[in-house]
Amino acid sequence: MIEQKQRKKIGEILYEARLVTKKQIQLGLEEQKRTGKRIGEILVDEGNVTEEEVLGALEIQLGVTYIDLNRYSIDYRIATIIPESIARHYTVIAVEMDGDKLKVAMKDPENMFALDDLKLVTRLEIIPLIASESSILKLINQTYISAQTSNIVNQVEKQVREEYKQTIEETASHQDDPIIQLVDNHIKRCILQGASDLHIEPFKEYVRIRMRVDGQLQEMMHSPKETLNKLTTRIKLLAGLNIAEHRLPQDGRMSKMTGDQQVDLRISILPTIYGEKTVIRFIYQNGMKLELEDMGFYPSDYEKVICMLNNPNGILLLTGPTGSGKSTTLSAALRLLNKENINIVTVENPIENVIEGINQVETNSKIGLTFAVALRSILRQDPDILMIGEIRDSETSSIAIRAAITGHLVLSTLHTNDAASSILRLIDMGAEAYMVGTAVKGVISQRLVRRLCNHCKTKHVVTASESCLYKIPEGTVIYEEKGCSSCANTGYQGRMAIHEVLYIDSDLQDMISSGHSTTKKIKEEALKKGMRTLWDNALYNVLQGNTSMKEILKVAYEE
Repeated sequence: MIEQKQRKKIGEILYEARLVTKKQIQLGLEEQKRTGKRIGEILVDEGNVTEEEVLGALEIQLGVTYIDLNRYSIDYRIATIIPESIARHYTVIAVEMDGDKLKVAMKDPENMFALDDLKLVTRLEIIPLIASESSILKLINQTYISAQTSNIVNQVEKQVREEYKQTIEETASHQDDPIIQLVDNHIKRCILQGASDLHIEPFKEYVRIRMRVDGQLQEMMHSPKETLNKLTTRIKLLAGLNIAEHRLPQDGRMSKMTGDQQVDLRISILPTIYGEKTVIRFIYQNGMKLELEDMGFYPSDYEKVICMLNNPNGILLLTGPTGSGKSTTLSAALRLLNKENINIVTVENPIENVIEGINQVETNSKIGLTFAVALRSILRQDPDILMIGEIRDSETSSIAIRAAITGHLVLSTLHTNDAASSILRLIDMGAEAYMVGTAVKGVISQRLVRRLCNHCKTKHVVTASESCLYKIPEGTVIYEEKGCSSCANTGYQGRMAIHEVLYIDSDLQDMISSGHSTTKKIKEEALKKGMRTLWDNALYNVLQGNTSMKEILKVAYEE
């Protein structure tokens, strides 16, 4: 390595690369005197440079190779050469072994204590590499849980082969039991990956375990069929369900704290021909708190949505299939409307996002607390704004329309294919056409698509045949998925929404109120007035490089 006295300072390297100005360096040095933080960290916090740019400068300064772990595939058998406690203490992870040399990604490759301890523990020559702290911690979480799960599965299989039997009470009380650890590891892994669901599915000769990430199911492992009853019993105990009942469906819930985040788990048990299938839904109380402006609306559509929300009364509907992000968009709208002088009350099932300052009611059909029953009471609570989780029957739609006409702003969801058909759906539920025309101020139709991974997405030039199919000019550059370690080799990372916003102006209101409108007529009139369809917005995001044609073809089409 270069001697300390010969080294250029980080600020000098970044300045020479024209990444920062002298003034930014000077302000950073002043902040360093006050806080003692590193200059690179300060410049990143201030938004002057990225973490990767600072790491590139450190590579030059220290003479240590920089490694982008987001593009690296880690073998957990090599990574776990370093004990997890040491890896977390020094923020390091082993990435490659060559003979008696071990390459280790470190946040601080000059930490001599770390280098000495690593050499002592592994008995190998340590070759330090530099990587970002966040990418190292991400891989530590993924890698060591995978290793733990593999070891636990081996223990479970050994336990089954030896026909080791325990009573239900022993299973519940012995926290070192492999089954308990296996369930815990599956739940931890799902939460770390941001999964929405965990599926434990029995088949004739094995149990398949899968998790749903970004809307797609991913297989985690196969488990011996003999483990099914133990896995199901453990989950039933956690959720407070009847462990003796195997013939009827059961539903339960539990909570789990992970760091500073509370995660609610909704448990569903369903009897199948090969045993009980379990699905665990994860509801992240501190997650997905997006602002409305971050929901991916096209600029002109965002203005229409704000105009709808500024109405003192009326109904704003969100439509789309289950799992299309309607609740997330509604929560973002409620946070925007949430003010000291406004009384907002919601009725939901379940409550997925807890919002400070809003009165939220969860329905419970077992005791007769339905949407309609809750709404009748809520209207006596002096509300300004109502949020109804879903309009699913004529009674709920009737109360919602009456509330909108009598001076309340009502937000709700409806299951329809597009924005225009929502109007006719309310009329089909028994509402008078003139009431619907008066009450409904707008409809947002929404779908979710997977977002391309920024680390590995690849360019694709539209061919002549694709140009005819997609209605995109030949030669246009779009992007496709590839796959890397950062996105678990899927090519996608996270999801985004595409929208169709129907704004009900006076002309459309008259058309609906007449009672002679059809879905086709409403849509044609809306298109004349500039409505962008789901396909328009989906295609816009493809051209922006946010998602792929393969993704949007699953949820939208050009008519």
